[in-house]
Amino acid sequence: MKTVAWFLAVVFGFAFLGATLMNADLISKSRKALASGALRERLATDPARYQLVVVVPDSNDSFFQGLLEGIGESAPKADAAVQVFRYPLESPAQAEQYYEIALRARVDGLIMYTPRDDRTTERAEKAVRNGVVFIPVGTDAPVGNPSSFIGTGSLRQGLEGGRRICNKLGASARVGVILPATGSGDPREDPIYRGLAAAMRVFPGATLVTAARAHPGVLSGADTAATMLRDYPAINALFCCSSEDTIGAAQVVVDLNRVGRILIIGADETPEIRRYLDKGVITASIVRDSKWIGTEAVHTFFRLKESHPGLEPREADFSISTPRGAVR
Repeated sequence: MKTVAWFLAVVFGFAFLGATLMNADLISKSRKALASGALRERLATDPARYQLVVVVPDSNDSFFQGLLEGIGESAPKADAAVQVFRYPLESPAQAEQYYEIALRARVDGLIMYTPRDDRTTERAEKAVRNGVVFIPVGTDAPVGNPSSFIGTGSLRQGLEGGRRICNKLGASARVGVILPATGSGDPREDPIYRGLAAAMRVFPGATLVTAARAHPGVLSGADTAATMLRDYPAINALFCCSSEDTIGAAQVVVDLNRVGRILIIGADETPEIRRYLDKGVITASIVRDSKWIGTEAVHTFFRLKESHPGLEPREADFSISTPRGAVR
């Protein structure tokens, strides 16, 4: 019996050692995958105490540029080295791959863009089990209103857009809405749409004519705006929810020689949007403070990593850019 027991102990010992080595090898390979990813960007190169991974869509939209800027500026204060992984908007499965790699590599923290329909609560619970601090960021809080989520609150963006359109056009407003490519589902269920519709109800006669979701790509906003104005000639206002779509819509209005006849309320601010504002092509742009979101994401990661209590979901503020400058 002692011989059998000794034999079994040896077998289980080797099995445990093999599993341990396999797990270590998997973690090592995952870390190498993080270090050599083709879509990686390093926001910090100096040695740091923490390793922080950021997973965001591969988009030129200024929302994501501001988000990464806030993360990059705040990471050194949290003693964190940052690696950014971008995935195509049309390939969300790639975001899932980066999420899994980050967990297997046992990085210290993961900041991840999460759409409204994302299974964020499940992701957060799995990250905790793997010892990874998970910080979801985006526009609207996903189902379950997960703690530590940081976003913009698109409902307020829609309310502000509707108020500005109807203050200009009143009951004669005929509005087309271009929703961002980062969203999904029925446009009428989108918080931006619901906010816009709520603001317009105060002006009897004002009509929300149509809403369409832009597709990935820098020309999508222009294509969507051109189709709207062709199919619905009565439209006299366009509400755009991203910087790329704002620029595209402005280009179409200029090309159609309808400046002054189509009111445009845009999103965020870039040098090109500023030029269109100053030329009177765009009436106003609602500028979301995505840089603040990035800063707060790093701050929240550091709090949780240092075992401080988590924070409730938060929304960024916004300002309004007009031809005369920006005001709160």
